[in-house]
Amino acid sequence: MSIRKAIQRAGLRDCRIHTLRHTHASRLIQNGMSVYEVKEILGHSDIKTTLRYAHLEQRQVTSKARDVINRLNQKSDRVVLDQNQT
Repeated sequence: MSIRKAIQRAGLRDCRIHTLRHTHASRLIQNGMSVYEVKEILGHSDIKTTLRYAHLEQRQVTSKARDVINRLNQKSDRVVLDQNQT
């Protein structure tokens, strides 16, 4: 069965092969792959083509940065508590 027939059978409207490719690239970025790794997987010759997915990576970076700051704050709070107890 061709991919086009599979798309039709699945009832996906306004879905093209490129739509699936775009979704695949987005999911790779959302699950931790760098834009450069996705560039290689997709076979883009220019990183600018792949950078359209960079906003997804930026969200992940922001989330990771927030997690690191929260962990550092928790450690800092523990140090202050330990110092106050001595």
